[in-house]
Amino acid sequence: MKSVTVRISNDEIWRSPPSSNHGEGDFDWPPGWVEVHRSSPSNNSVEHVNNIREFHPPSLAGIAKRKQKVFYTIAEVKKYIQQEEANKHKKDAKISCSDGCTNKVIGGGEVCKRHGESSPRRSSSRRRTKQQNSSTNNNQSYEGSVDALNRIMKVDNKLSQNMRQSILIAAVLCRKRNDPYTQFLGSDGNTYSDLRSAFGKHISIKQCELCKQRVQGPFYCRIAHEHLDVPDYDGGSSYECLRGLFKCSVDDLVERQHELLYGGEGSRKRKAIEPSPSILDGSKDNISSMDLMSEEVLLQIALFIPNLNGLISFCKTSKRMQKLLYTSGHSEKLFRGLFLQTFGKRGTVGNFEMNLSWRERWRMIYGLRRGLVHQQSSNMLRLNGTGANLRLPRQTLGVLSHAEESSALFYDNPEWSLTDDISNGYFGMKILHLPPPPDAANDWQPPVVCHGDFNGIKIFNSINAMFPNAQRRFVSLGDDEGGGQVLALIQCDMSPLTNEQTNRNQPSFFIGFASGRVAAVNATIAECGQKYNFSISGFHDAHVNEVTSLVFVNDIAPGGNSGKLLYSACGGGHVYCYPNALSPEHNFSMDESILTFSSNGAIFSMTSTVVDIGDHSSSIICTGDGEGKIRLWTRADEGLLARSLSEPVSFNQSETKFVPIQVKQAGTRTGLVTRMKFVHNNLLVTCTNNGDLRIWKLQCCNKPYRYSGGEKGPKPQLELKYDKMSLHNGAVEVVNNIGDILLTSGGNDGQVIGVDLNTGLILQSIDCHTGENLQHREGSTLLAKSCVVDIILSGKEASMISLCRDGTLQRWSFA
Repeated sequence: MKSVTVRISNDEIWRSPPSSNHGEGDFDWPPGWVEVHRSSPSNNSVEHVNNIREFHPPSLAGIAKRKQKVFYTIAEVKKYIQQEEANKHKKDAKISCSDGCTNKVIGGGEVCKRHGESSPRRSSSRRRTKQQNSSTNNNQSYEGSVDALNRIMKVDNKLSQNMRQSILIAAVLCRKRNDPYTQFLGSDGNTYSDLRSAFGKHISIKQCELCKQRVQGPFYCRIAHEHLDVPDYDGGSSYECLRGLFKCSVDDLVERQHELLYGGEGSRKRKAIEPSPSILDGSKDNISSMDLMSEEVLLQIALFIPNLNGLISFCKTSKRMQKLLYTSGHSEKLFRGLFLQTFGKRGTVGNFEMNLSWRERWRMIYGLRRGLVHQQSSNMLRLNGTGANLRLPRQTLGVLSHAEESSALFYDNPEWSLTDDISNGYFGMKILHLPPPPDAANDWQPPVVCHGDFNGIKIFNSINAMFPNAQRRFVSLGDDEGGGQVLALIQCDMSPLTNEQTNRNQPSFFIGFASGRVAAVNATIAECGQKYNFSISGFHDAHVNEVTSLVFVNDIAPGGNSGKLLYSACGGGHVYCYPNALSPEHNFSMDESILTFSSNGAIFSMTSTVVDIGDHSSSIICTGDGEGKIRLWTRADEGLLARSLSEPVSFNQSETKFVPIQVKQAGTRTGLVTRMKFVHNNLLVTCTNNGDLRIWKLQCCNKPYRYSGGEKGPKPQLELKYDKMSLHNGAVEVVNNIGDILLTSGGNDGQVIGVDLNTGLILQSIDCHTGENLQHREGSTLLAKSCVVDIILSGKEASMISLCRDGTLQRWSFA
């Protein structure tokens, strides 16, 4: 038969019928067979290499859209032709029954139409045919050879690209299903053996440096060990194509596999081929109960899950739950509820910027915990973009003079005191919870208040304005009022301001002076609309001794309403209340104060919370004195707020009287209680000047307690939960929490320590002060470090700023 040759392109030639090459012998080709020659050019020559020879059977009616077989050797063609002839001969064969009648087999049936009988031979043939039909299910796949796979992958065409995707999907599927890495289904419909070898040979993915040293290939590195976040051993990123596949579910991967096998209509064809579960089971009892529930009901069920791992596992049970978690309109509410369950509402509002979303807060807590835990190994916490262990020039705040800042080191190192004139240095700093002004720039930052061994306070426009590389400008308040040093500062939660007239007298924060004065500072929007102006709006000299602490106490009014009242404590042991300081009806007046209670010793720290007692809530005040004792105070009459909001009257001392209900020791050793704070509303953290830290749990006992009003009820009590003796080598100066992470600092070690509030374990410590060499008169030197007096956590920038007593300022970022 004469051969017809058609050149499709320079790289593809079609010939029908095929021609026999040397060594193949003469072969009588049936009509319709086509021989295809494909080749790809080499990179350094115009000649064609990698020749591929294919043999295509004749196209049959009715299967034009179906993927047809392709053969690469004459032996495969002969075997296929012989099998087709055997099937055709079997189909057209005559069968006979016991009476000698003959009937043509129709559709593979073996039953005699006249007698309705079946011979034993035909019965066994029928069973084999049914087994083959049920196993293949119209999706028959042939076993492909390694040589055939190599020939396919040598040519860069659509078939080879789809085959690479098939290998990737099959590898990830085996990993997710924990199946053996033996064979895989290719995009041509054939089943190939040795998935592991095909992945390493035909997928251009490299292993990481660690696996390279262990002489492990890319399959074990990227698939078996799931090293999907480690660069290649040569610094490349070939592994990134696997990240998206590992994020897909098993159903999605099977869907992609069928799309490669059947084309764009793979999803519809697969559903038509595969029987439904109800048909297989014979009933509808297997329908999941989750499919019968509405999305609102599923949301309510998911909101009860307490942690993220449990939520992810629960939502992987069905596609509807995955949609609820990732793409549904309820996903935002679901994650927000999980965030509040994990960290608590009160535990997530005290140390963040005012305009942070819950996602930014969650990212901040996660970054801080990850940075503290992995700080030594992976350098998650970095100092100004460099390694944390490098000695850098000291960055100073620059409010005090250089001599005063240098002498502040002797405050934390008293044994090296060379002069009696020693500066106390800096006391602390706070970032103000103010909303952006109306015309603020996109990179606007809230102001920062700094107080220390100087009169009044210094207010910087932003965090960046505090560092030496910026033009340092600040506003001084209280320096000419005769108040002296500011020892205590507490800020309010302000509502957004629209112009200068809105809440012009509303205080932004309160400060307590060493002279005994308590002053209110308000913030108003400047005329330019881009920043705030600050001024002291009122003050009151209630105390004779220095003001050591300021707190807001939730005053419970009849009917369940509540509000806040300002309280101040001093070194003389007196606690005063300012009933109108937060009242807009009384123009936030500081003119009146009421003595609430007095302690036997000096009060150096104070905090407050609200506890549920029976069917009502009660305010709790906790104080710490100079003898190392902490006291719980409560008041049965909670009607002060209701009368303070109704009319400006004089309050009786008995109405604000608090009574002590419990006394505890703040530390293992007797020492002054320097800091205390309620976290998550029911955890109390107390610290002493000996470096001891204790975490208490506030709860109500069953034993009834008679309050000052005469009624009985459960008594709030403190129960010791964790005891951290000598956490620091000196007085604890910083107690700050972000979520369930407690950050503390103290002594002259220059460190900030992270403690897990849930377990009481120390996460890690950070060296915030590199130290300075002090020269003694005798000629000896000492590397002296300064105490960290305060820290600022910035969620927008994912950073932490630490201030030491000698003015050293460092910025730590969470990478």
